[in-house]
Amino acid sequence: MADRPGVSGSIEIGRWLTHEPAADLLTGLDAVLDDAVRSHDPHLARAAAHLVGGGGKRVRPALLFLAAAFGPGAAREDLLRVAAAVELLHVASLYHDDVMDRAETRRGAPTVNVLRGDAEAVTAGTFAFARAIRLLTEVDEVVTAWAGRSMLALALGQMQEAENTYNLDHRLDSYAEIAARKTAALFELSCRAGAHLAGAPPQDVDALGHYGRALGLAFQAADDTLDVIAPQSALGKRPGTDLREGVYGLPVLISLHQSGPDSDRLRELLRRDDLGPAEQEEACARIAASGGISGASAIAHDYAHQAVTHLAGLPAGDPKDSLARLARYVVMRPY
Repeated sequence: MADRPGVSGSIEIGRWLTHEPAADLLTGLDAVLDDAVRSHDPHLARAAAHLVGGGGKRVRPALLFLAAAFGPGAAREDLLRVAAAVELLHVASLYHDDVMDRAETRRGAPTVNVLRGDAEAVTAGTFAFARAIRLLTEVDEVVTAWAGRSMLALALGQMQEAENTYNLDHRLDSYAEIAARKTAALFELSCRAGAHLAGAPPQDVDALGHYGRALGLAFQAADDTLDVIAPQSALGKRPGTDLREGVYGLPVLISLHQSGPDSDRLRELLRRDDLGPAEQEEACARIAASGGISGASAIAHDYAHQAVTHLAGLPAGDPKDSLARLARYVVMRPY
């Protein structure tokens, strides 16, 4: 569920990030990531660098750097190490996600499991996870413990998602639980970790954590919507591809919980063994016609509003403004 395949940089940092210290820290992140995935084994190094070198949205590190602005300060090296660790935890989950989903593309390029097989992709994901833990243990015990809980949540969410593959009766509350574990947990970790490392007051750490959780839920709801409506040139895959794999996002579940000819036809389509391009296109149209797109969009906007509300008690300035802009942007981005 988290971060379906798409074009690198679809969350354009420049559209919402105006806090120069955070932007400056982002420029130093790639070097730390590149160093973290080095290995004496050339095959492992190449596989692990596949997604790291492919760029990505870098939203989680940016959140960490912005959250750090609400405290007296932290060592640049510590912020970069922990931000790199959080990004590697995310990358590790993507490798394992792609194997489980049998994904063929990620960020507009072939996945490692397609290029080199499932075994190498899983090993690369485990390697990225191990490197992340090593970086965390070099910096802070509290953040390491938080990261452990986040990864446990992510694993549970992944298992729940796998258990509900092709489940036409998947409940919306179960979907929300999966989204909280698979996506929101790392968003919350990023915000809490940055604020904690910088010595922010406990109430601000909590407020930023709540913001991150709501933002992650908004992000996932918007991502699920884009999987149905965004053009193939933007996604790097045909809209509705997740339908064929039985991974039903929020718009699909909303549609399936409606009554009427569009919902009935959608159920009929999804019961087929394999959806061809024409069936995928029709399914996407039925989802829109039955209110799935508008319903999911409304939920995404509600989560974004909740995220901004959690910022109310924080000091005014560029960091707070950037976080508020991001919450609005994730639910309005075109892809």
